[in-house]
Amino acid sequence: MRTISLLAFIAALAAPAVAAQTSTRTAAANPAQLPDGTYTAVVQKVLDTKDVVVKLSNGSQATLKTNKDNVDFTKCQTNQSIRFSVINGLVAVYAPETP
Repeated sequence: MRTISLLAFIAALAAPAVAAQTSTRTAAANPAQLPDGTYTAVVQKVLDTKDVVVKLSNGSQATLKTNKDNVDFTKCQTNQSIRFSVINGLVAVYAPETP
């Protein structure tokens, strides 16, 4: 009985720490797991011509990749809102979002 009480006490102490750790972590989205479609995001960082880090409208962060010749992420600017289309986990086309 004493062991069960001790375990319950430890669990009660650990629960807030686990909850706080989970809520402060930023979720990262894997673009390969995004369903094909069109999305809106804000540019966080341009890595190179074919890779860019964005914050999606749901709050998660993702590194977008492309292999298309018509897509050049160096034309993006930090904090710029963009719309992009994903096909098979890769960006097929993107454009600055106009309000």
